[in-house]
Amino acid sequence: MIEQHTPFSTTIFTTNFGKDKLFKSHQELTDKAYSLEKENQGNSISNAGGFQSTHFDMKTPLIHKFWFEILPIIQQYVNLYKLGYNYDTNLISLWFNINRKYNYNYKHNHLGASFSGIYYLDTPKDSGNLIFDNPDKFTGLGFYNNPMGSYNPFNSQSYSINPKKGMLVLFLGHLDHYVEMNNSEEPRASIAFNFDVNEENNE
Repeated sequence: MIEQHTPFSTTIFTTNFGKDKLFKSHQELTDKAYSLEKENQGNSISNAGGFQSTHFDMKTPLIHKFWFEILPIIQQYVNLYKLGYNYDTNLISLWFNINRKYNYNYKHNHLGASFSGIYYLDTPKDSGNLIFDNPDKFTGLGFYNNPMGSYNPFNSQSYSINPKKGMLVLFLGHLDHYVEMNNSEEPRASIAFNFDVNEENNE
């Protein structure tokens, strides 16, 4: 008898709220993103061109509002890991991204954070997919470089997500990922954030 064992899994969680079910904070967050870009006070970390804001936390009322809107979804995602203790989810940092035509983001990760997330504010057609690399580094070698008839979780070296306005993506902070070039005339705007999961403090 042959048994198939698949002991390890890398989970990426997406929720698409669509145009009619956007978070109440969506427009405020969008306005904030473009306002910050106009002020031009940001960072240059993983972005090739484009705008990446400085980091925000829960002390900012708009971020506080957004965090509690997405918290039920975050808890569903964390519950996949079947933790054996009561836990708190704590936002570490959050920042705004705007990629205009020909802008993109280099491959990077958010090592040090338990989990990361992206929420999409504006996503015109052809504005760049989000690409995750397989965390098994050996999938880029030898056998895996042969042509495959079709791709599945056993033979894929990368995984692509086509972002939509109102989509929330949650993933492990250590996963390597990058953003393809924006080939649209319109800007692509998003929020990225990191959060930790810690044992609940009952003191």
